[in-house]
Amino acid sequence: MTEGTRARLRWVIKAALAIGIVAAIVLPPSCVRRPTPATHVPPEVTTPTGGLRPVRVLIAENVSNARVSIAAPYMVEPWGKRARGKPAILAQCAPLREGAVQVTKTAIIVGERHFSDDAVHIRIERRAALTVDGRRYRGSLVVLRTGEDQLALINVLPIEDYLYGVLGGETYPAWPAAALEAQAIIARSYALWRMADRRGEPFDLHSTVMDQNYLGMAKEDPRLTAAVDRTAGIVLLFQLKLFRCYYHSTCGGHTEAVQEVFPDPPLLPLSGVACKHCKDSKHYAWKRVITRAELSEALSGRALGSRPVASLAVTRRTASGRAAEVTLGAAGASPAAMAASEFRLAVGPAKLPSTFFQLREVPGGYEFTGRGFGHGVGMCQWGARGMAEAGYSAAGILHHYYPGSELHRLY
Repeated sequence: MTEGTRARLRWVIKAALAIGIVAAIVLPPSCVRRPTPATHVPPEVTTPTGGLRPVRVLIAENVSNARVSIAAPYMVEPWGKRARGKPAILAQCAPLREGAVQVTKTAIIVGERHFSDDAVHIRIERRAALTVDGRRYRGSLVVLRTGEDQLALINVLPIEDYLYGVLGGETYPAWPAAALEAQAIIARSYALWRMADRRGEPFDLHSTVMDQNYLGMAKEDPRLTAAVDRTAGIVLLFQLKLFRCYYHSTCGGHTEAVQEVFPDPPLLPLSGVACKHCKDSKHYAWKRVITRAELSEALSGRALGSRPVASLAVTRRTASGRAAEVTLGAAGASPAAMAASEFRLAVGPAKLPSTFFQLREVPGGYEFTGRGFGHGVGMCQWGARGMAEAGYSAAGILHHYYPGSELHRLY
């Protein structure tokens, strides 16, 4: 071995040791509890043999067809309750290039093959070989009939593979490692909670912000993948149980208690905490002017029926200072109260980023001056970034935003 080779080897060893030290600093092993009989994976998310079952993600709903490419041999299998009594494999198929998936009154069609089933599972023999309408996915695909000529598509894949796509849709690769690890742990915790919650339904998670923004492989990045891998199996529990780990973009200075936004009971980890780390977000402070005509159109059919909005006021606030209730007035009608969270979603998040606002009447409408983006419950993503920039570990970030919770490695 030459001296130059020895020097390079020493450099590689030092770099590897440095990486290990950094990883240990980001998420110290002492912060993560090992499984106990009380913290094993919940039976609702396991297979009959005790392994963790795949996650089922709804990627298309009530569509007439989709373009599918499969860059490897695949098998078509029956799926769901009606699979009993049928052959284990309906067909073995060669790779499919730009084939159509559609349904008729009597069959599901995959490429040129017809299957007289209401649901089929396309199980692919190679990882990351599936493309649906131009977007690549890991895992396999379920085609589910939802009407005479409509179908749903469900991506079925290991939860860690799913998380690669969630981090691509929910955060930024350039953010500090601790923030990415915190996001990975929360996304995993949310997914497992949802898998248990929807265990009797055809799918576990929407691929949109109705659950978590999942983009398949579209925005995967080595830095995001590494954050998922470093935290593999680690979840956040409260009293040794999974809970719905809500999170949002920007809290604007204080997160919100869950019962103020969602029909959930009060929960210590979701009780709301002060946050001084999200000021770099472009949504930290904002101002919007919304005309009465825009409000009337957005709220048509709701509190005031079809009457145009004539007045608007905040009539109740939460402990954090967010609007909890607004009261609307219209000519010839009694004032109508409306939950501020419902009001915001009706108007639209682009026009009204959060309920953390003050309002005043201006000519033709109302000026909203506010802070934050999103519902405000749970982890503030921009706050997590700021805490990581300030030197906090992923464990420190999560214990701040979810007081009383504990990190456990379930698998």
